[in-house]
Amino acid sequence: MFDPQSSLAAIVLDHSECAVVLDRYRIDYCCQGKRTLAESCAARQLPLAEVTRELDLAISRLVPVSIDPRTLGTRDLITRVIAKHHEYLHRSLPFLRGLSAKVARVHGDREPELLSVAILVDKLADILLAHLEEEESSLFPDLLSDPVPPRVQAALARMEAEHEEVGTRLEELRVIAEDYVVPDWACTSYRTLMEELAALEADTLRHVHLENHVLKPRFLPD
Repeated sequence: MFDPQSSLAAIVLDHSECAVVLDRYRIDYCCQGKRTLAESCAARQLPLAEVTRELDLAISRLVPVSIDPRTLGTRDLITRVIAKHHEYLHRSLPFLRGLSAKVARVHGDREPELLSVAILVDKLADILLAHLEEEESSLFPDLLSDPVPPRVQAALARMEAEHEEVGTRLEELRVIAEDYVVPDWACTSYRTLMEELAALEADTLRHVHLENHVLKPRFLPD
């Protein structure tokens, strides 16, 4: 039986397959990773027993294939974060900027929320691209230095604060985009935009989780 007093971060670190379940219930295991499952369900008025049952089921169905990121050295962990998550953002964000602007331009009169979606996508892209640049040009090289310079503590704290802002923007985006559900009349571009925004959210949550709960504690304990 799954322990509802486990922290969200520990749940995903021990059982990465549980991230999909938490995503489905909109439970933030990244910026709110220190919360317990019970606390998070209570805050969102979710049925704890049902969520716990689904987590147990996800674990029972697991076919072990992924590497536990906690077993990786810091260089390998950073390489993994950049290759899997940073590169994804570098590719997807410019595409999403253009696509959201196009969909807003074509369908904004019929559905004004799409104008707000485009504005939020643009803001989120600005935040994330600046964040990636800071990590790749300064923070990550510092973490791989020997010795690690003292300034990394402030940089890691800043990184976590920026992650919280990203989480807030993603939540706003999901609300405005109505959970990325498209109307029957939606064109291919509209449908593609919502699918890609949902994928962006899922990948970013996993990205932030690795940096907050695997990388940061190696240099700045909670």
